[in-house]
Amino acid sequence: MIAIIGILVALLLPAVQSARESARRAQCQNNLKQLGLSMANYESARRSYPPGAQYAEGSFWSFHLLPYLEEANAKELITINEGDGQWAFNGGSYTTADLAGPPYQNVQLLETVFSVMRCPSAALPQHQFDGTADPGWIVQRRVPGSYLGCATGLIRFQDSPTKGRKLWMADGVLYPVLFNKNDPLVKLRKITDGLSNTLLIAETVHDADEQDRIGREAEDPEGDHKDHWYIGSDDMDTNKGSDTSEGLGSTAVGINLHLSDPMACKEKSALPGSTRCHALQLSFSSEHPGGVQGVYCDGSVHFIEEDIDANAWRDLGTRAGQLPELPGGF
Repeated sequence: MIAIIGILVALLLPAVQSARESARRAQCQNNLKQLGLSMANYESARRSYPPGAQYAEGSFWSFHLLPYLEEANAKELITINEGDGQWAFNGGSYTTADLAGPPYQNVQLLETVFSVMRCPSAALPQHQFDGTADPGWIVQRRVPGSYLGCATGLIRFQDSPTKGRKLWMADGVLYPVLFNKNDPLVKLRKITDGLSNTLLIAETVHDADEQDRIGREAEDPEGDHKDHWYIGSDDMDTNKGSDTSEGLGSTAVGINLHLSDPMACKEKSALPGSTRCHALQLSFSSEHPGGVQGVYCDGSVHFIEEDIDANAWRDLGTRAGQLPELPGGF
């Protein structure tokens, strides 16, 4: 009898696990639908998409969506002004009271769990300690995220405007801009590839184990592991910041590189500034077998197979074919 029960359990367990993953995947799809809808509402109100990230200030695209995700009160906590609103704490450990007012109130949002920003299949920890590229600046309970804005379909590096102008004003929809410099944002008419053919936001896998291992150290300015967050980043709040993969991705690199090239940032031959390490950090990825889910500019959500043709995948990330790295004519 015990043997029969054991066999039945063995037969049923995969079915139960499959059903659970199906439910988690459906919730993840719903998250992407909500993000896509909030992005459409933002565009309708502002007549452009938000910046993917803002150099010299620090906020990501996800910050700008908060009012359209019924989180307007949360958005009001943040100070968007270079030097006045900090995205990390300087001076060792801190308490909640230390974050109550300027200049550290922004850190409160980095420590707030927004379920719509997190795929349940990823099984993310709620909070992790994070040391930024500036030694001594920390976020004690930063919340990992599961979604990256698509900045490009052509660029494989995440450098800042002062280091080669790679992702700055790139060829996707949610690229970084310079804060208070009137850099152009993407308007609907500039998505000439078609809204249904242009990727807006897709999944990513945050390396929680590596974050636990080295998260208390000051991070390399170009990023030294696959860590992904939302709302804002201390590593973006100066012109020298370059770790844009915390909130942005690229279709110029393959899907699920955390599986096919997991040592890209760990081997001595693959230092943080290497092509492989940059690609790993910018890679869209998921815990769903075989690919990733993404929302397009028309609001539709699709599952994209990880073995998609490289040219087709690249083209999904561009808004107007193969634009140069510094597009004009906005």
